[in-house]
Amino acid sequence: MYRRLILNDCKNNKFTTIATCIFMTLNAALLGLCILLFVSLSGSIDKLMEVAKTPDFLQMHTGDLDEDDIAGFAKGRNDVESMQICKFLNIPNSQILIGDKTFDGNMQDNGVCYQSESFDYLVDMDNNVIYPVADQVYVPVCYKKEYDIAQGELMRIGSETLSIAGFIRDSQMNSMMASSKRFLVSNEYYDKLSSIGSEEYLIEFKLKKGSDIGAFTTAYEDALLPGNGPTITYPLIRMMNALSDGMMIMVILLISGAMLFISTLCIRCLILTGLEKDKLEIGMMKAVGVSGRDIRKMYISKYLILSATGTVLGFLIALFAAGPLSAQMKALYGDAVNHGLIYILMIAGEVLDEAMILLSINRTLKGIDKAPTVAVLNGIGSFGKKKNLWLPAGIITAVSVFMMLVPLNLSSTLKAPEFVTYMGIGSGQIRIDVRQTEDVSGISENLGKELSKDQSVSDFVLMRTGSYKVKMPDSQTYNLLIENGDHSKFPVKYSKGSFPKSDREIALSILNARELGLDIGDSIDVCLKSPDGSSVEKTCMISGIYSDITNGGKTAKASFDPEMDITPVMWSIVYVTLNDESLVQDWTEKFRNAHGSVKESMKVTSIKEYLDGVYGQTISNIGNASVVTSAFVMIVLFVVILLLLRLLIWRERSDSSLKKALGFTSRDVQNEYLKNVFLVSAIGIVVGILAGVFPGQLLAGIFLSSLGAQGFRFIINPVQVFVLVPVISLFTVLAAAWAGLIEIRSIRAFECLR
Repeated sequence: MYRRLILNDCKNNKFTTIATCIFMTLNAALLGLCILLFVSLSGSIDKLMEVAKTPDFLQMHTGDLDEDDIAGFAKGRNDVESMQICKFLNIPNSQILIGDKTFDGNMQDNGVCYQSESFDYLVDMDNNVIYPVADQVYVPVCYKKEYDIAQGELMRIGSETLSIAGFIRDSQMNSMMASSKRFLVSNEYYDKLSSIGSEEYLIEFKLKKGSDIGAFTTAYEDALLPGNGPTITYPLIRMMNALSDGMMIMVILLISGAMLFISTLCIRCLILTGLEKDKLEIGMMKAVGVSGRDIRKMYISKYLILSATGTVLGFLIALFAAGPLSAQMKALYGDAVNHGLIYILMIAGEVLDEAMILLSINRTLKGIDKAPTVAVLNGIGSFGKKKNLWLPAGIITAVSVFMMLVPLNLSSTLKAPEFVTYMGIGSGQIRIDVRQTEDVSGISENLGKELSKDQSVSDFVLMRTGSYKVKMPDSQTYNLLIENGDHSKFPVKYSKGSFPKSDREIALSILNARELGLDIGDSIDVCLKSPDGSSVEKTCMISGIYSDITNGGKTAKASFDPEMDITPVMWSIVYVTLNDESLVQDWTEKFRNAHGSVKESMKVTSIKEYLDGVYGQTISNIGNASVVTSAFVMIVLFVVILLLLRLLIWRERSDSSLKKALGFTSRDVQNEYLKNVFLVSAIGIVVGILAGVFPGQLLAGIFLSSLGAQGFRFIINPVQVFVLVPVISLFTVLAAAWAGLIEIRSIRAFECLR
């Protein structure tokens, strides 16, 4: 009997049945996709880092070092499993050419290396450790698509020509957010290329399982071992690997949560609409002795079948959609190995999601138990409180606008030149990097003199970065990368305090402040190198804490007098703004070409080029997600408004019939509904915009703060936020209203007399 009743109900309510199944399918698909991508990303990164044997602690160092001191330190530590010193030959981008494609505009620090001996392996696309032969080179896989590189092409490094034998995955530097990229060559070819670039050392440690990386880092710094460069740890490497695709997954998870809310609300409306239609049949069943619980059981059985169907379809859709969304992930990190576990987690998540919907359905159906039999038979009973359905219409419109705006705002923020201030970078129009040369200071000083004479330059500032020993209040010592210069020009974003205004003040990045346990007003002693060669301690007060996600997020800023401090400069950065912003690209090209003699040690790029180089992949991922989200949201919003209007029309059918009996036309009744739809949707759009800008900003900020970008603010595109999204949303709502209000024409004037 239940089977026949369920089949008849599905046949008589095709639209309601299909719509409910669609909502359940979409919910399962979104959550399943999110679980699939997240677990696959996490698993593939872990697998790559396991195969490559990623170091737990990495100290980059430029300059001389004593390998015996480092080996002695490692031997005296119980937590060190193995240690090695790898060489990395920085190659000027102007010296790299693949086919007819130059690396002049590339923002990465590119270089060559040979295969490691003990760990930190570079692996091929099958995650196998590779050893190139004499004239072969393996290219980072992240460049394959960017430069359209094919295996077998020729690559020129200086005067040397090599054949591209394949592509490599680098567990340390796969992400474009890592500032360096390694090309793999043979040991012999590394020696041949050594005259072209500048050598850097990667001092790497593999620790025993369960070792405290923080304690080891402190011990390394206390031992005063080489530290003329950034320090990177295993958790930071893993986080940087996950960041690009992780932001896309975060967007999908946000959509999935909003979709669960919308689906629950819409399915409730669908059920109430169905119960209104089936009122007479339900009354008759109750009249002949069928209990409300048994009637509810029949409906629950129907929704259980729809839920099971939605789970299966959602699972298949998630598998299909994951293909294009995970293509880059698979290229960078490989395929996840434990597919069985992924599928189990997907199904478990989808079942939990559907269970939440079914609980809501069961709660709605309890209205059948409470409805009086005689009242239902006479068509005046109700299966629940007749709540104002214009409120959920407004709420769903607001949620839809919110779902569209968050990825759009995140994408526009990452694209905006001002975003660099959250990265610890000044907000100039042009950035000039001076690296990979022994005369960093001399070249930087000459650039400063030249820029001061350039009439097209509005303002510029020279920043010098060096490695300093600092002593904490508890007498512990640390190495800090300190950027010296006038920080009042092109300041970064400070979450607390402000830039250092004197040589007795210092600002710390958020991650450094957390690790060192320092805050505004605390003091540290910085060891400067005076002109006579002696070491001088200067007590500096913490003036500010700023956002930074460069160099591992662990930097500092100061304004030490360069004449009183001759600490070796590791690199220099010059920020420039022009009088005419439209000339940025032309000026950059002209300046780049006019300095051929120092071109190998200098990179000149606009801030836009810099952002594209560092965040290009992430921006592309979020941009694609925002387009898909917007299309998806518009479809959902159309269906939801249509369903709510159908329920409203059914509830108010008698009132509409009475209006027609009094002489009102169908158009008059429709116009009244349209006015309400327009008013409710307009309010919903305004609320959605506010939610997308403020709570949405908070959600994105929580995620980015873990990377060191605290105090995050959306940089919105006004046309998108205040014109494009509202117009599209309003058009969708009105289109759904027009489709739903057609039913008004079928209402007859005599129906109110029944």
